[in-house]
Amino acid sequence: MLSTRTRSALLVTALSVAALALQAGTADAAKKSGQPSKRDAMIEQCIAKAHAEAPVVVADASGNRRTEIYKNCMVQAGMRP
Repeated sequence: MLSTRTRSALLVTALSVAALALQAGTADAAKKSGQPSKRDAMIEQCIAKAHAEAPVVVADASGNRRTEIYKNCMVQAGMRP
């Protein structure tokens, strides 16, 4: 019979391998779909637009405006904000 230390080591190893396999599978699926790169580019564009249209953040007023500009930009692009 295996000792407790050996079982613990095997369990930790198995969980580590499973986590790495799951992470690799998720990354491969994201690369194949191409959607995250388009989304990332749109996020950057919408953030830049929000910063350009509301350059100074003053006590919540401009921060809320930036948020609304960003959300509208993402919705117009057909994506979740």
